[in-house]
Amino acid sequence: MKTTISFIAVFLFASFSLVAQINSNSPWAWVKGDNTVDQGGVYGTQGVTSSTNKPGARVFSTTWKDSNGNLWLFGGNGYTSTNLGYLNDLWKYDPSTNQWTWMKGDNSISQNATYGSQGNPSSNNKPGATYASVSWIDGNDNLWLFGGFGYTNNSYGFLNSLWKYDPSTNQWTWVKGDKAIDKKSVYGTQGVAGNNNKPGARYGSITWTDSDDNLWLFGGYGYDGAAIGMLNDLWKYDPSTNQWTWINGDNTVEQPSVYGTQGLTDPTNKPGARYVSTCWKDSDDNLWMFGGYGYDENNAGDLNDLWKYDPVTNQWTWISGDKTIDNAGIYGTKGFASATNKPGSRYVSSSWTDINGDLWLFGGFGFDANSSGYLNDLWKYSPTTDLWTWVKGDSLTDQYAIYGTQGMPDPANKSGGRNGSVSWTDTNGNLWLFGGYGYDGSSSGVLNDLWKLTNLMSPLPLRLLNFSGIINNNQVNLQWQTADETDVAYYIIQRSFDGTNFNTIGQLDSKGSALNDYAFTDNDLVNQSAQHFFYRLQMT
Repeated sequence: MKTTISFIAVFLFASFSLVAQINSNSPWAWVKGDNTVDQGGVYGTQGVTSSTNKPGARVFSTTWKDSNGNLWLFGGNGYTSTNLGYLNDLWKYDPSTNQWTWMKGDNSISQNATYGSQGNPSSNNKPGATYASVSWIDGNDNLWLFGGFGYTNNSYGFLNSLWKYDPSTNQWTWVKGDKAIDKKSVYGTQGVAGNNNKPGARYGSITWTDSDDNLWLFGGYGYDGAAIGMLNDLWKYDPSTNQWTWINGDNTVEQPSVYGTQGLTDPTNKPGARYVSTCWKDSDDNLWMFGGYGYDENNAGDLNDLWKYDPVTNQWTWISGDKTIDNAGIYGTKGFASATNKPGSRYVSSSWTDINGDLWLFGGFGFDANSSGYLNDLWKYSPTTDLWTWVKGDSLTDQYAIYGTQGMPDPANKSGGRNGSVSWTDTNGNLWLFGGYGYDGSSSGVLNDLWKLTNLMSPLPLRLLNFSGIINNNQVNLQWQTADETDVAYYIIQRSFDGTNFNTIGQLDSKGSALNDYAFTDNDLVNQSAQHFFYRLQMT
């Protein structure tokens, strides 16, 4: 039986780059939780692990992963064992034992916060029931929790309190912000830290930590200095000084995007006000942000623009996607990158970053190729090639899940369309997905199913050391070098002018030795006016 694994080399203005073939048959496994919606939790005894423990179904929770690979889950809007409402329970999941532990917080809904003394940890302290808050994890495995919509000690509304949870002591500390709802921002001077500076109360922001353990916060829905609305302000919090700095963006709500030229950084560029976007951080501490609900240049709606923020230059770059709202997706061929591929506009998606620095996007509420609804499509974006790949899931909204047998990976399995889930990447590069609002196998509601996706990249029967090309008049001279070829009979060379429709233009036999140099000349450039040339190798 022959196995074909593809590479794609993208030519753009005399440069080549390479993407390895993705394994679109990588199997989802339903690992834990229920395969029906609206299920209650089983708390057991606080601090005691049990195989029967499970968080109830919920949406808009907060999550993080510690250095030991444990997955943590806080709050959201969902079920205790019996009731539906806002939650403040804290859970830990150990992938090695496949068991949940209820660590902290309450097993009843709508609980008030206990703040204690600001800056002082206590076993009695706890955030109130909250949903759509945001979190960070620092270098010491401490959880930082900010904002959301939920309960103070006597009321509920938009929050701007900053909390720290220390897993080693199992204690919360109220670190910064207010213990009252609906507080307005104090911006101070842009770029200047101050003791009085603070982001206003908000929910649905995005966050990340840099390599110095500074906490970064962008946008959301909440308060500027005077009014409530969608935000595009960017903040940095320094734990060593306990100070906030307003870094970038506007100090008034409902601001439009300034896109500039796609791919070009400019100090005037800025994403418009938005909330429930999706974000990643790369190895260089750059923030990547996709979509959400907010403003393009003129109107508010669902977005599919991809931005990169460089903290060193304090500048934004519009990288990919559209600069208008409510755009349909272009899926292309599953498993293959293309310059024309793009996810549709969406919000409340889930995200991961893999060990190769690629960005992964799952589901949310938004647009497939034709209409809007709950999505279960999985996409990968490569910053190296600036290409999207539709990897798994459906190109249609509102699809039911296929659970299969619990604990058993199967290519037929799939998570149903959903939004408001939480996600992790474990130490082995597997993707994990929990809960949200969406579809089980036959109906829709709030979910508490836990999924794992493994073997995302096909193992290659060689090492591709380089792949390059040079235009010479009406020819393209391709060269590539391989090492350690195993069971490769020959290479098929294919070319495309749109990144989607490929034609075979030649074939070369494999040399099968330790180090191999190959060359091929494309003499048939029938579309000489094209600015983009795509070349793909298939190994058979």
